[in-house]
Amino acid sequence: MPDTGSGKKKVLVAPLDWGLGHTTRAIPIIHSLLQRGHRVYLVGNSQQKSLLQAEFPQLTYLPLAGYGIKYGVSAVQTAALLLRQIPQIWAAIQAEKQWLAQMMSVHSFDAVISDNRYGLYHPKAHCTVITHQLRIQAPVAAGLVQRMHFSLLQKFNACWVPDVAGAPGLAGALSHPHRLPAMPLRYVGPLSRFATGQPQPEQSGLLVLLSGPEPQRTLFENILLPQLVNAKMPVTLVRGLPGSQQVLPPVPGVQVFNHLPTKDLQEAMQRASLVVCRSGYSSVMDLAALGKRSIVVPTPGQTEQAYLARHLHQSGFALAQQQQGFDLKKALKKAAHFTYHFPEPGTTDLLAAALDEWEANASSI
Repeated sequence: MPDTGSGKKKVLVAPLDWGLGHTTRAIPIIHSLLQRGHRVYLVGNSQQKSLLQAEFPQLTYLPLAGYGIKYGVSAVQTAALLLRQIPQIWAAIQAEKQWLAQMMSVHSFDAVISDNRYGLYHPKAHCTVITHQLRIQAPVAAGLVQRMHFSLLQKFNACWVPDVAGAPGLAGALSHPHRLPAMPLRYVGPLSRFATGQPQPEQSGLLVLLSGPEPQRTLFENILLPQLVNAKMPVTLVRGLPGSQQVLPPVPGVQVFNHLPTKDLQEAMQRASLVVCRSGYSSVMDLAALGKRSIVVPTPGQTEQAYLARHLHQSGFALAQQQQGFDLKKALKKAAHFTYHFPEPGTTDLLAAALDEWEANASSI
């Protein structure tokens, strides 16, 4: 039955499957909902399930196919593939809309919190969409793509932006466009799964975090593996493959994990003196939470990551390097001379304020 005035909601949390970043940044929201006494259901594909059930084994998990985005082996091929997959993305949006209608008849959710899943709205639930990309970095037809994006957002009751309200924030122009969508919108602050205030002694080590759709995850891994042997420091490689039993041949001097749960990954990041990772926004928010020096490498053909890498490099947050011709030895030398600047931590709990507002508005549906 829907909520009848107790204030406790039955909430479906549904992150996008386009890389694991959308899933990991749902973790602090899920924790906050549980702390407030709400009943939380999780949704996603099998890889997302492996990650989330490791964090929340007590929660009900509902299977839902993802968008299944595939990348090419080059930036040009990826851009072409993404354009060709637009009908597939649209079909997935329609399918998840139908799926939610069926689930509402079974579970009667009071609210849905969706991270970039644009079909998960329903008139009988308070539906919130999360996105840091209010401005889409489209390679072609940018104006048309922007209008379509705002049209999709405005089907929801509210939009949460994981950044601070004042430009440039952490995401720059992505989260601070000249024009905002005509809907209730709230900046909820950067969302990281890592808890601050638990410092670990930093050591001289390199942490490499792989992530993102194939084949680019594997391509970058293959570029890095022969170079990690000569890093001249301890190396930890986290492959971004939750649930996988795949084993790499031993790499001298490199400790390899397919996946690390949140607590272990936070400790590994805090111990490392430098992190190499993609410039995906969820990785960026985790780096900001821990104030870690990093080398960020955008996924070829992913325009949002390319923009973020430039923005972060120019602001001094991270050293940006390209995947093509990536030379770890040279990148480490550049990082040693790079002047890093990190944003001051916010003094206001923006997520808590957003959830206070959400609880009041969800009760009115």
